[in-house]
Amino acid sequence: MPRTSAHQRKRDAQRQWGADRRTEPHPIVPPPISEGRITRGRLAIVVTITVWACYITYTIIQQFIAGHAYSVRLAIEAIVYMLVITGLAASAIAYLITRIGYFYRGRGHQRAPRVMLDEFIGGKTPSLHVLVPSYQEDERTNRTTLLSAALQEYPGLNVTLLIDDPRAPKTRVARDMLLAARALPGKIEAELKVPYYRVSAAYAAFDEQVRFRGGYLVVLEDMHRLADEYRFASDWLYDLGARQEIIDHTDTFFVEHILQPLAVELGQISGALSKGADEQVALPLARMNQFYKRLVGIFDAQITSFERKKYVSLSHEPNKAMNLNSYIGLMGGAYREISTPLGTALVTAGPNRADLVVADPDYVLTLDADSVLLPEYALRLVHLLEQGAYAGHAVAQTPYSAYPGSATRIERISGATTDIQYIVHQGMTHYGATFWVGANAVLRKKALDEIREVSYDGDWEIKRYIQDRTVIEDTESTIDLGVRGWTLHNYPERLAYSATPPDFGSLAIQRQRWANGGLLILSRLKDQFRAKSKREDKNRFGEYFLRINYMASIFWSSVCLVIMLAYPFNNELLNPILLLVSVPYFLMMAADLKHLGYKRSDMLRIYGFNLILLPVNLSGSIASLLQLLTGEKSNFKRTPKVRNRTTTATSYLILPLALIVLCAYTTWHDIQLHQWNNLVFAGLNLMLSLYAMIAFVGLGNTVVDLFAHLRGWLIRPVVPRVKKKKKSAAPSDAKPAAIGDWAQVLHYRHETGAAAGTVTVRLQRSEAGTWQADRSSSSSSRAHSFEEFSFFTVFQPIYNMINGHVVGYEALTRFADGSSPRDGLAAAFERGAHIALDAALVQAAITSSAALPNGTWLSINVTEDLLRRPHDLAPLLAASNRPLVLETGPAAPPSLAQLGGIARVAVDDRGAGYETLSLIESLRPAFLKLGLDSIEGVEHETARQAAIRALIDFADQHGCTVIAEGIETPAQRDALVACGVQLGQGFYLGKPVPVERLLAGVGGW
Repeated sequence: MPRTSAHQRKRDAQRQWGADRRTEPHPIVPPPISEGRITRGRLAIVVTITVWACYITYTIIQQFIAGHAYSVRLAIEAIVYMLVITGLAASAIAYLITRIGYFYRGRGHQRAPRVMLDEFIGGKTPSLHVLVPSYQEDERTNRTTLLSAALQEYPGLNVTLLIDDPRAPKTRVARDMLLAARALPGKIEAELKVPYYRVSAAYAAFDEQVRFRGGYLVVLEDMHRLADEYRFASDWLYDLGARQEIIDHTDTFFVEHILQPLAVELGQISGALSKGADEQVALPLARMNQFYKRLVGIFDAQITSFERKKYVSLSHEPNKAMNLNSYIGLMGGAYREISTPLGTALVTAGPNRADLVVADPDYVLTLDADSVLLPEYALRLVHLLEQGAYAGHAVAQTPYSAYPGSATRIERISGATTDIQYIVHQGMTHYGATFWVGANAVLRKKALDEIREVSYDGDWEIKRYIQDRTVIEDTESTIDLGVRGWTLHNYPERLAYSATPPDFGSLAIQRQRWANGGLLILSRLKDQFRAKSKREDKNRFGEYFLRINYMASIFWSSVCLVIMLAYPFNNELLNPILLLVSVPYFLMMAADLKHLGYKRSDMLRIYGFNLILLPVNLSGSIASLLQLLTGEKSNFKRTPKVRNRTTTATSYLILPLALIVLCAYTTWHDIQLHQWNNLVFAGLNLMLSLYAMIAFVGLGNTVVDLFAHLRGWLIRPVVPRVKKKKKSAAPSDAKPAAIGDWAQVLHYRHETGAAAGTVTVRLQRSEAGTWQADRSSSSSSRAHSFEEFSFFTVFQPIYNMINGHVVGYEALTRFADGSSPRDGLAAAFERGAHIALDAALVQAAITSSAALPNGTWLSINVTEDLLRRPHDLAPLLAASNRPLVLETGPAAPPSLAQLGGIARVAVDDRGAGYETLSLIESLRPAFLKLGLDSIEGVEHETARQAAIRALIDFADQHGCTVIAEGIETPAQRDALVACGVQLGQGFYLGKPVPVERLLAGVGGW
């Protein structure tokens, strides 16, 4: 049956000069590599290393032995230049080595035949769950990705779209995207149910008829019926492709190279079955079952969506890793939704009471929302991992390739670098240096469980499988897996494709993210080295050389190139022999580009492309260094997925222009000084960077973006000013707000609904400029200026660890917006209202504690500023129906004695040293609280145990009781009890929970 090509149906999109003319993708299995190509690759490595060694030797002899470097400046220049050449040569050698590994793997790859895969499907297949993380993606993009995942030839597939869009969209476009993403899984599943119900019914009818015949006999009519089902499935896939919206080359690829090839193959099977039946040949029963199971497996998919931002109990960190981690952490559990003062939370529940049940699969397939998979991807990779030889592999993947037929020059060149990286990643596997590339991968769930890390965000347990310390999360997780003895594998076939950003602005965001994090992760290689040594595995030089190059070469290559461009080195260092260091690298890359369907001259375009990306790569590397110094995570900048152009950051426009000016100046300067060696390098960089700026950014786009940034800098939004009312009384008549006002009904307590237990405090600025409580809102004629703080109180039990009884509770504050109490008080301090807010926190804690068990005392955190006002604090404390303990800093004010014995004092320790002993002696507190730093390692450090024993003895002599905080394990509890610590609190003993949950027995020891 003739079919309409997607090319004939797509819109007439404007194509740039120099766009990709390819219409066919790369072969799934690369063609065999000739001996000549391998020999030339080996020769390139030998030439590069030999020339580098000769140059270094010659330069050392010339500069240091012959004495040409007769000054300190010349000596430093020579050393720096040799380091620069060494760094660039190392990157070139790494590429040449990996391509040889790629050649070897391509020649040795034996593709599993289809009959073996059908036999695998015919048995009991492991469970597989596909996760598609998505953030504000176009519905068409999500649909294409979900369909490519759902149409995998794998039975019983679960596909989940992890929607990470903001749940309160600020624009209409964002709202429409969110609503479309929520509705999409149901639409696709409904579409797939049509062929699924038909073929599954046909399979059931076939099975029933075979049983009726005795359980083994297959007749010719069965062959014809099976052929009809395959023909129906083929026609359905063709119709699905005809309904696909064609906007760009990615849609064309999906229709012509995913849907139609699968439809063609199913049609061919249908024809073969009919022809076999016509020739009076009946297939064995086992083979018939395999054909039916394959057909059912294509359409057997359950498609759902999940939004982690709906639940306060899950991480809301703005990155893809935590989007995946949040759902993976739920696998294997049943949960019900409960309302908390901060929002909806998921808590474990029995299967009969659960609102959400997530199965624990054998494998997890992660797939970015702008990527697609060929139909055999999941089947081939899971089949591989199920082989005995791959039992120790945690990850199997195929590095993604670029879509053919892109309409812009920048997409074509970016796609060329993507396809070159495919060669690099495949070659790294040959040397055991595989890195997990996060766009698509099949992950063994057992391996993920082994690298799981658990932390706490308030009361909630946060599980991390994929690290999010850096924005290249999959790279650090590769090291985690290697430390635990797992390996990774790049399947040597092209089974996955991913889109490249269509403009320079979005591309700069993507590449800046890629350049961030490698330097931070580099130090973790020593952990893998030690772990392999402990397991008596070989640590090979080639593996670590390639891993170091992969993680750090962006940084050192960018720095080296900038140094060569910016600094006028001694002309004697610019030896013509240096050309032979880089020529083999460029020649081999040009040959690889030609082999991949590009032009050899694209090698020069890629070089120019990388020149204008120098500021982008350096900014990512600098962000890594800043994170190393400050410990703060870098912001996860998502690549924009828009049809229109993304505005480029100012620095990414100005710095490439400055580079062009620098190259022009250097060229003119070299002509003036007749430095012809340096002139060649400077002139080449000038031409290629100028070409790249014009071709990939565009002069018009550059001017428009710079004007937009300049306009935004010059023209600021006008903030309307609020006119001040005339003062009705003299300033001397204005009285400051009394804390006693706050001790009255100055908060609104929600007893029901989602905000149950929440206290909302509103501060009003008085006409005198001070802050006071909003006691009345009856005067509507006045302009009010309010600041609102919403919070609730949780209680953490303090145990007598000897008998297991609760002796007291510490009251802790949780703000409704998720900020810490310290941040809330700091915000109030800026407005001069921190004392009033602290008083409200104290009153809320005392009021909420009324329902706590009798015979227990209450510990409250109080700021030193409020403690200095005992006349305001005392009335608040007097309302308590139980003994009180005030926790304060080590510098408790002397005015605390004016409270008249209403409360005892607890202070934090200053470490196991003289400062803590002096604190006990000078302040005479009733309690001393040992923090996390003081008890860390107490279970196995005898010196720390001895210090704690001495501290307890000294505290006893001064009437002070020691309380250990932060106890997280039974070993810590037992060690502290052995040291003489009787009282303790921590997550192991009891988590902080609202009083209602505390009384219900939730969170206790």
